[in-house]
Amino acid sequence: MKKDALYWGIIAAFASFLLMMVWFVYDVWKTGREKRLLAGTAVREEPIDLKKRDFSRIKIIQGGDGREMVWIPEGPFSMGSREAEGDIDEMPHHIVYLPGYYIDLKEVTFADYQKFVESVKAAPAVVPVFQDDLSKITAPEQPVVGVSWYQAQNYCDWAGKRLPTEAEWEKAARGEDGFRWPWGESSDVRAANTIGEEDGFRYSAPPGRFEGGRSPYGVYDMAGNVSEWVADAYDPNYYKDSPFRSPKGPQDEKHRVYRGGSWNDSFQNVRAAKRFAAAPHQSSAVIGIRCARDASE
Repeated sequence: MKKDALYWGIIAAFASFLLMMVWFVYDVWKTGREKRLLAGTAVREEPIDLKKRDFSRIKIIQGGDGREMVWIPEGPFSMGSREAEGDIDEMPHHIVYLPGYYIDLKEVTFADYQKFVESVKAAPAVVPVFQDDLSKITAPEQPVVGVSWYQAQNYCDWAGKRLPTEAEWEKAARGEDGFRWPWGESSDVRAANTIGEEDGFRYSAPPGRFEGGRSPYGVYDMAGNVSEWVADAYDPNYYKDSPFRSPKGPQDEKHRVYRGGSWNDSFQNVRAAKRFAAAPHQSSAVIGIRCARDASE
């Protein structure tokens, strides 16, 4: 009996060790694959065809500032990231339900913002730090940057709109299925203006240049080009207790969220679920504006 017990004990120990090694190898493989995905080097099972998507059915209206807005229909969508797919403040992955709303088709430009400045004698956009000729990112057709959260909010108010909530921004960017990037699951230099010049632009690009990078609702430049302020205050743990319907963000006033990443970010940082935060009075060469509007307005 003792011999049999010892024999089976050795077999059980060996089996446990073998199982542990198999799990370890699988875990290493899985982690490596996920890191490659996040770094933008993961790859496609088959090439992305960015020209096949049909946006003929999207509903577009004119906003109060004369700029086009896209209809985002009522319903649920997948928000945030699953474990090991993103940053800790993007978790847990959860479902959010939103009523229908409109969001700007393209980012607000310097020409658009100048109309607001002249109309109400508002403070102009001021880029605090930029290492090159400032005119390269401040031409009238370029997306406006150098605006604080307060200035972005005031512009949207003037236009008869508002800043989108963080949830509204993310749904417009990734659709109901929760794509990693607006166009799908794989990085592609043809789809977004990110760091480097391989995409054709060293800095920002006039909004709407990346046709292949449009979101499922047809919205342009939700990844890269310039980041965009949203209405919500920032809390890295907010997703743990956020409501199912129409989350508005926490009450903290110290920092505000901006989304989308910019021309100075890698593909990892222009994922649709990626969150950034800054003081509301802060401005920079990479943060701009996109407005939203309720369906009833």
